[in-house]
Amino acid sequence: MFDLMMSVLERNAAAEDVLTRNNAKDLMDKRMRFTRLYPGKGGEQYASIQMYESEAAEMVWQLLYACIGAIEVEKEYSAELCKGGAP
Repeated sequence: MFDLMMSVLERNAAAEDVLTRNNAKDLMDKRMRFTRLYPGKGGEQYASIQMYESEAAEMVWQLLYACIGAIEVEKEYSAELCKGGAP
């Protein structure tokens, strides 16, 4: 899964959107610096990923950004949300 996550970030690092591109590069750099491999069950290694809350939120955004064009929106869920703010 680590390799898949990094592949998504690598793809987004070439995005036209500057903010998405820069944030993807930043996350890639941090994941490569701070992720460690540990032995798992059956001798397979796994990547232990630790992130700050803001990095995790950005990672979710990066994953959603990567889904653009791959998953078709068939329903406008946002139309069913309750309105916020003053009445």
